[in-house]
Amino acid sequence: MLTAGGLPNGPMPEEPPGNPIARLIVTHWILGSALGIVCAGALLLINPLGLRTLLMRSDAMVAGLAMLFIGFGTTFGALVSATAVMMQKKDDDNDRKPPSGGFRAPAIAPALVPVRARGATRVRHPGIY
Repeated sequence: MLTAGGLPNGPMPEEPPGNPIARLIVTHWILGSALGIVCAGALLLINPLGLRTLLMRSDAMVAGLAMLFIGFGTTFGALVSATAVMMQKKDDDNDRKPPSGGFRAPAIAPALVPVRARGATRVRHPGIY
């Protein structure tokens, strides 16, 4: 029920049990896998270069379809879950500008040193004179 101020009346819902990061990763992995399976199905539906025909006429149709769907599901799942983890705002992130000023490190320039070659001989290549 809601109170007159629009706030919920009663106990606040608690966060589900478990590690929130693990829950985030698993949830996004499932969503990414579903997206990958949909993309693999769309690939078979579009049939580029006769891929569907090739798979359906093959002796290893089940293995080929399993490799296609599992490969797409795993790849998309990993991509979506890694993106979700990397896009999290960190606690130490702030919206201020990075610090400026300070001292610039001196640039290291290479020094040219003369070197005497010992026993230098002319190399003769066959056919080039």
